[in-house]
Amino acid sequence: MKNKLIVGLSALAIIVMSSCTSNDSDNTNQNNSNKKYIKSVTTIPAEDPSDAATLSVNYDAAGKVISATDGTETTFFAYEDGHLKNIGGSSDVLTMTEVTGTPQDGFEIGRVLQYDSNGNPVKVQIYERDWDDTILATYEGEIIYDNKPNPYYSTLEAAGIIEVLNNVNINFSLNPQSEQLVKAKMLLPANNPKKMVIKDLDGMVKSTIVTDYVYDNSNYPLTATTTTTDEDGGVYIYSTSYTYK
Repeated sequence: MKNKLIVGLSALAIIVMSSCTSNDSDNTNQNNSNKKYIKSVTTIPAEDPSDAATLSVNYDAAGKVISATDGTETTFFAYEDGHLKNIGGSSDVLTMTEVTGTPQDGFEIGRVLQYDSNGNPVKVQIYERDWDDTILATYEGEIIYDNKPNPYYSTLEAAGIIEVLNNVNINFSLNPQSEQLVKAKMLLPANNPKKMVIKDLDGMVKSTIVTDYVYDNSNYPLTATTTTTDEDGGVYIYSTSYTYK
């Protein structure tokens, strides 16, 4: 799908297991006494509803994430003494939508240039890559957030990912896998992104992404509509629905 706003929880967890080393405080805090945890997220593109994707997350009696599935493949999470210990099954399931604001396929956020007072990345550098991973162009993205809690944060917490990210030192002189983990820590927002504008280095707009949410009485999104407008005037609309435990 175009306009996938993703953080790969299972892939992130594998990176976590192979590269966590040092201590530091997290730059993102979510202090919400009424936390909810994602059970499912379904995203439907208006252009082709048959391309709908559903993520389902399963928990044990203690509230830990034990598996996640996209209906075809499943990732399993194992714990020891309450801490994330191992990952099994597919490494590609549990791709979380609407977390960091990665604009579309072929683009990636390279680094954070600026945060707001809540620790949300509000200005980022974006790379457009070719099929062989060659950087074709560099852009800057400006992100605006609402003041509601990011529902993925508590789910990542229930999978043990937040605890591990809290122990990551912000140091890009690490090996590549550790660098990915550091990047994941730096990009994880506390709030929900509602607008992202991507510009080239001359200030020309490449793409604009706007997301409108409908919230429940605990300020967690029930539905979201994301509209992407590209530089050629193309418009792509996605509807997302959330369920929680």
